[in-house]
Amino acid sequence: MSGNLSFTKNTAADDCKTLMDAAAALDIREIDFFRLAFRRWFGRDIPAPDLERAFAAYMFRNVVPSWARHFSRTVLAAAAAGRLNPAELGAPKFACRPPPRHGRLYVGVTLAALVFYCVALTRIGYDPQTSAPLPCYGGPGLTFVAGLAHAVGGTPPPKCRPALTPRR
Repeated sequence: MSGNLSFTKNTAADDCKTLMDAAAALDIREIDFFRLAFRRWFGRDIPAPDLERAFAAYMFRNVVPSWARHFSRTVLAAAAAGRLNPAELGAPKFACRPPPRHGRLYVGVTLAALVFYCVALTRIGYDPQTSAPLPCYGGPGLTFVAGLAHAVGGTPPPKCRPALTPRR
């Protein structure tokens, strides 16, 4: 037996790449590709728990179900032959997805809050001439807590440094 037999093993990574290429050829998301492949294989829609289980196995463990693998090969073979018709396969049903509800509103409110926050940050300042004096310049900042800590510890609080005069 001198024949050269070579067997090619299709790895999980190859199956995933084939599925991604087929979904791209149909211009649909991968999860929609799973829905479409299941419908074409079984003739009905896939239940949500089964879809989640199959898609999670695909995403995290590179496991492609046989029905999705078969459909991806069918799509790529049709694309290679130049006779891929996404409408004939039922892909347009999954290609049109409505935008998320209130998506623009949420983005607009977030951007408005960010602008307001940035404007508020530019208006922060301390002018010793017009603002109430701080109790202790250069101190810990929380005079009540510092005084309580020194009272409990039995030590007198440190003297405050004189107020810094602004340069003109």
